[in-house]
Amino acid sequence: MDEDFRKGQQGVKKEDLSVGALLLEAVTIVLGIGYIGLQIFYGVRFHIEPYRFIWNVLALVLVYAALLLLEIFPEKVNRLTPQMFTPRVRKYTLRMLRWIKFVFVTGLFIPSVSDAFGMSLMDAASLIVVALIVALAVYYEYRIYRVLREEKGE
Repeated sequence: MDEDFRKGQQGVKKEDLSVGALLLEAVTIVLGIGYIGLQIFYGVRFHIEPYRFIWNVLALVLVYAALLLLEIFPEKVNRLTPQMFTPRVRKYTLRMLRWIKFVFVTGLFIPSVSDAFGMSLMDAASLIVVALIVALAVYYEYRIYRVLREEKGE
């Protein structure tokens, strides 16, 4: 199995951080750090119990770590055979994961900013974030599906 996997991975570029992808990762990290800082600020300023903002930060860290692990091992996302996991499939999988991670962190950061300034967002804000994540996943999975069909010859 391991030998088959290595054979299928020949020619797959591992260093695929373009300038745009690197910029997206950097902005996501800055927003994540900002979110953690805002959670601490919000907890201190409004005398919130520490466990509440610790759980919020822990949720961010766990989801971010899971998406980062999937970026390291993108072949686990679609569970394709090594022969089917081509460089184009890898490219779209990584783009999907990076954009989902960005939307997730941004969806946490924006309500924290509004809370820190004493404003409230509409109730559907989290629903919009979930819809964006689902739309991104569907879009990129469709692109992967089309790539697989092209390479299969259909």
